[in-house]
Amino acid sequence: MDDTFEQPQDRDPGDDAAILAFCLSLLAFGIYCLLTGFGTRNGPGITASWQNLPAQAVTGPLLGGLFTLGVLAALVCALVL
Repeated sequence: MDDTFEQPQDRDPGDDAAILAFCLSLLAFGIYCLLTGFGTRNGPGITASWQNLPAQAVTGPLLGGLFTLGVLAALVCALVL
């Protein structure tokens, strides 16, 4: 570390976009946990909670797609931009 202060406008725009994209994936995972009870004390495991997902044909691909999109976008933004 060189102990210099970096202004927000001097930061790489890819860093901010990566943070936002990663937040999208965390939001999708949080919604999954709220819908299924995954992560609660003595709650269901990942497989059991996935089977208990309401409207599984819609919410499963939607939440999985949002999570995947967020992670991939975060990787692209962090590594390429």
